[in-house]
Amino acid sequence: MNTKPPIVPGIDAILEGAICKSRHALFLYTSLVNRYAIQASFLASSRKDEQLLYITEKDPSMVMDQFYLGHELLVIHPENIGSLKTTDSLRMIIDGIESHEKLDILTGNENNTALCMYDLSRLPAQKVRELAAGHSRLILNTPDMAILSSGLFDRSGTADDTIDRLVKEYLDIVILALVAGKPMCGTDIMDIVHRNFNVLLSPGTIYPLLHRLKKEGLLECDCNIKKKVYKPAKGSEAHIRDILDGHLLANEFLSGFVRSTSSEAR
Repeated sequence: MNTKPPIVPGIDAILEGAICKSRHALFLYTSLVNRYAIQASFLASSRKDEQLLYITEKDPSMVMDQFYLGHELLVIHPENIGSLKTTDSLRMIIDGIESHEKLDILTGNENNTALCMYDLSRLPAQKVRELAAGHSRLILNTPDMAILSSGLFDRSGTADDTIDRLVKEYLDIVILALVAGKPMCGTDIMDIVHRNFNVLLSPGTIYPLLHRLKKEGLLECDCNIKKKVYKPAKGSEAHIRDILDGHLLANEFLSGFVRSTSSEAR
């Protein structure tokens, strides 16, 4: 029996913003996010002349049971793209298909609107970067928030590569600095790092590190039904400040050395 999925607060505006800026958007979601509710919002905003298409490797009947729609939804396997009667004016969802070679004829058509959706927890970091590079807009959705990228995925250059490298190499320092200021869950940290540094982190990167910092006695967590909120462990505040101060001093020393060496080389 078809049932209408619950409405995701604010998701309609996020989806509309992505589609206005790019007709081929990447949507990454984390655990506990109802992706079918998001997909229903995306499909419900279609025009009358758009054919609704769902591309998936899953059983079509299982997908159809998730939607309550006013008009027909075609669910096909990526291998069956060639059987489409038309490749124009499509509003399509590409659900978890990692290889887009067979889909280029659809996503490259300016008359079509595509939302490519992936479970972030199932993707290695390198795959996330590859997918982000192939889309001009990205939406990151957690149980607490949905954010639309500001178009920074086309940036390039040595400075950006350096920021990416530093954030990942000193991610424990970044986490300690964030949590020392305010208790946070893993998705909060991923969101802040993404917004400030344009670095996408996977749960597989964040949560083992949080567990390690907890095991070392630096952090502790409060658990509720939906998430774990991390904060400085009782009595660890001074130690965390020492770690952060030590990092700042080392960074100043290294920066001074690089500046002086660079000026001598000119």
